[in-house]
Amino acid sequence: MSIEIKQLLIKSNIVQRTENEDLELSEEHRLLKEEMLAECRRLIIDILQEKGDR
Repeated sequence: MSIEIKQLLIKSNIVQRTENEDLELSEEHRLLKEEMLAECRRLIIDILQEKGDR
């Protein structure tokens, strides 16, 4: 049995950081951004393929 997820909801909180923390987080932020974009691309491709299969 497969489970299909149709929507992704992300809840976030904005936190003020110091300049030093921003430098440390920049690499972590970049990696997270790339991971999120890759997952979004995968989901879009899956949706387009499903519509093509119909």
